[in-house]
Amino acid sequence: MATAKQRLSAILISAAILIVGAFTASLVRSGETNENTNAVKGLEVTVEGVRNGNGNVIIIVMNDADAFNASEYANAAGYHEIPASPGNMTTTFPRLTSGRYAVVAFHDENGNRDFDMKHNLPAEGYAISGAKDASDTPLFDRAASDKSSRKVEMYYLD
Repeated sequence: MATAKQRLSAILISAAILIVGAFTASLVRSGETNENTNAVKGLEVTVEGVRNGNGNVIIIVMNDADAFNASEYANAAGYHEIPASPGNMTTTFPRLTSGRYAVVAFHDENGNRDFDMKHNLPAEGYAISGAKDASDTPLFDRAASDKSSRKVEMYYLD
């Protein structure tokens, strides 16, 4: 079993790759919910526990186990960057209609598109589907699901 230090290292490495891949992943088209019918089609992702309305929440959806496990977020199946709102936030990826998906998100509180660190710890919130706690970094098999809606919990360490 991995030590807390190893898990934190994995989180930090994943965060660094997330930032590098976020720009590339932003080129992936994803679409909007049909507001006229309130029908939700595709994958619905809820990020729980956003602490404030500062900046944006960046949500990346992965469907490739090898890319997810290697933190290659540039190979994302979907990407949304939405204005932060305290509490729970929900967004929909209408083109992601079937398959197994894992979700990674972070709260870019200052809007600099960078996952900020303070004293080698994340200074902004982050979430990984399937994570049991703030130091857990699950592999794709545990993080992914074929359900049409996913919930991820935002963790803040500061």
